[in-house]
Amino acid sequence: MSNENEAIIERLSELYKEKKAIKGLPLKANDKYVIFSDLHLGDGGKADNFSHNEETMICALKYYKDNGYSVILLGDIEEFWQFDFAMIRDRYDKSIYELLRSFPANTVHRVFGNHDMEWAGFPDPIETTENRLHGAPEAVKIGKDIFLVHGHQGDKLADKNAWVSRYWVRVSKIIEPLLRKFGYENYSATKSQLSKDREKVYYSWAKDKKIILICGHTHRAIFASRSYYEWLKEQIELKKIEKEQSSADREKRKRLHKDIKILKKKLRVEKRRGRDINPLETDREPLPCYFNSGSGLYRKGITNIEIEEDKIRLIKWQTDASLSLEKRRIELWKESLTALRKKIKRKPV
Repeated sequence: MSNENEAIIERLSELYKEKKAIKGLPLKANDKYVIFSDLHLGDGGKADNFSHNEETMICALKYYKDNGYSVILLGDIEEFWQFDFAMIRDRYDKSIYELLRSFPANTVHRVFGNHDMEWAGFPDPIETTENRLHGAPEAVKIGKDIFLVHGHQGDKLADKNAWVSRYWVRVSKIIEPLLRKFGYENYSATKSQLSKDREKVYYSWAKDKKIILICGHTHRAIFASRSYYEWLKEQIELKKIEKEQSSADREKRKRLHKDIKILKKKLRVEKRRGRDINPLETDREPLPCYFNSGSGLYRKGITNIEIEEDKIRLIKWQTDASLSLEKRRIELWKESLTALRKKIKRKPV
């Protein structure tokens, strides 16, 4: 194991023991949580990678408010490496921030990430009075065994020496709009610049602790220790089998052929954007202990995680505003927390 990976595990273990740095939230029968990370709100200009998903986020937040969810903002909600808060507030105060402020008291919770680390000590305009005084925590624990952290802890360029990364990101802000005039697209917004083995470090730590770990940071959605890329591959194989078994139904075979073609296109996009992570276990099925909320920067939507009573879900919100609410909110994966805990040998809360 590399020195950096050891540092990550050490920092996660330290944080897990630091009660003052962790905010505890209940997980009772009627509790509902929605988890967003890595929106990277900017100033609305050409270097703001989130602005095209603003309406989608508004749609999602209205849905969660109407359905009684508490919101957990799991870090990198603002892009402070490129923009000052005044610029971000001026752009999103009457939309995203206003909606978050309209949630009932003590139902919006923030965890700081590496790109919005300022919230560790500064007053937060969308939090309750109590949280404004103390700043955002570094981690949240739901119930007894669901641990949420942004995921930059221990990372040399995102944690200890973040100022170096911040400097180069500020430089890129100046040249990115110019490059876009020549057809440049910022794939790094949804393509993690981290090693594809980074998730293995998080997974290994959660597996050792026998807990459910939920992170952001990598911009790669992961559910129960499996990536969307893996899910797409499995769906393609299942569709192929179904197609072979439908030799007498020409229309069904035609429909399945079209479905496979669409899935393969999505798979190529995932690979091109660096989201084809290596399996977390190579010789057996991974334990379902690691989750990642993905990001709000995808070209056609936002991913997030929902926890409702005994269910945990990975959701994709589509950008197409012409779709009905049922079609905009796509449930990619769903699992029982009780079943997950049984697999990782943990008793229910």
